Amino acid sequence: MLNFDDFRLDPAALQVFRNGIALDAPPQVVEVLACLIEHRDRIVPRQELLERFWPRAGTGGDAALNTCIRRIRTLLDDDADAPRYIQTRPRAGYRFVGTLAGEDSVAESLPPPPLPVARRPARLPMAGGLLAVALGIGGALWAHAALSPPEHRIAIEPVQGLCEYVLFPKFNAGLRESLTAQVSHRLPAGYRVAADSREADLHARVSVRQTPKQTVVVLTLVDKHDGHLLWSGEFSGDTDMDDYVPLQRSLAERMAAGLSDALDKRS
Repeated sequence: MLNFDDFRLDPAALQVFRNGIALDAPPQVVEVLACLIEHRDRIVPRQELLERFWPRAGTGGDAALNTCIRRIRTLLDDDADAPRYIQTRPRAGYRFVGTLAGEDSVAESLPPPPLPVARRPARLPMAGGLLAVALGIGGALWAHAALSPPEHRIAIEPVQGLCEYVLFPKFNAGLRESLTAQVSHRLPAGYRVAADSREADLHARVSVRQTPKQTVVVLTLVDKHDGHLLWSGEFSGDTDMDDYVPLQRSLAERMAAGLSDALDKRS
């Protein structure tokens, strides 16, 4: 996990958080930002970024890289003229100039340990009784945990757009928001939506293809530990160029219902 100022970047989940709230960022934008942070001790040449992230883009790679850097700056509220995070070196490349949280920052913020207190001789009969009570409580908790089904936590990842042109810039973010609300009310027992993707063992991924006539979304459920595909469903609806909110709600409801049914069958 990479922490700087109000931001937290999760390279594994390809997500960026600000003050604990997940930001809507395309995975490739997060990957490029993570690369710059990883190599923050040097200027990363443009050619190196092009070969790593756009190896087959040809002459279009330069425009794609410029767009990506602009998106990173927008994501971080950074200013190209007075950069706090992404510095441009003309004809050279880019460098991350922010400061990551130090490894000792948590330890330094902890209060000092309490002064040692002289111990009194233990009373054996009472100690034995307390030990028996503790063992009894522990046994009951163990039995309850053994009989209860394990809880699964699901992370709703940022929606990915698969089309070159975006009809509605906020459509994907709104779709994710509606899906999260719908899923949280429909999940069967033993499942819940994770507030932090680091706590999740299941990941729900959504991709969108959109034209002026039709919108198609695919919802996929993946096991975080082994990457196994557990379930996938495709949903579609007519695109309304005047008001896309009803379509967001309709798709979210159908995706949540499909996911809930799939989880019911797994239980």
